Amino acid sequence: MGRFFTSFEEAWRSFLDRKEPLESFFAEFPEAESYIVTWLLPFDKALVPRVRAVQESFAPLDWITPQPEHFLHTSVAAVAVSDRRPTNEEIGFAVERARQAWAGVEAFEVEYRRVNCFHPAVVVEVFGRGPSALVSRLAQSGYWDGLPIDGAVDAVDPELFLAHVTIGLVNEPHDASPLRDVLVPIRDAELGSQSIHEAALCVVPASRTTILTRWDVVARVRFDRAESFEKSPTTTSA
Repeated sequence: MGRFFTSFEEAWRSFLDRKEPLESFFAEFPEAESYIVTWLLPFDKALVPRVRAVQESFAPLDWITPQPEHFLHTSVAAVAVSDRRPTNEEIGFAVERARQAWAGVEAFEVEYRRVNCFHPAVVVEVFGRGPSALVSRLAQSGYWDGLPIDGAVDAVDPELFLAHVTIGLVNEPHDASPLRDVLVPIRDAELGSQSIHEAALCVVPASRTTILTRWDVVARVRFDRAESFEKSPTTTSA
């Protein structure tokens, strides 16, 4: 995958100037089953029609897969990537560290506006300091240091974190020109806002053929209660 961008402006300039093909999102994943353990922020279902309206702009491009409704989210931080699901004990460690890092965090507002494009995906930018503050708190607390979970990933760099909602996935390498033609006119699209009251720890099937299937929510950390940890019975992303 191409290098990480340090700002949305850099990503947009790169998209406008891009000569090399956009990259396949699905090629990043293994053929064998794999699982990503990750913290996600929910997306308000009331805003889905606005996402659909933007997706209609690139619907004629069959090399872009629209993000399904159940998969709309803002990613905060990956925890682990493994060929097996995490144990309850591993989940407990991951949640307890996040609960400590996010102690005192209150619910916050985010806005979804401006369409952009990364190397393998069409995205909508997320405005508001809340998501980046969550990442910074994890990093400052040493969240990933010796985390006892199989496949633990390296720490997320807050300087490279760009909160976004992915709405379209490049399914094969392709020249960016047709996508530029449809995205430039809607660059300043506004999709609305929502309050974020929790982060969900999810186990996401992550092979090339399963990455868009429904994930399991295994725990939540709430931001608007004195007691901010809630262990979830396993639920899907429906």
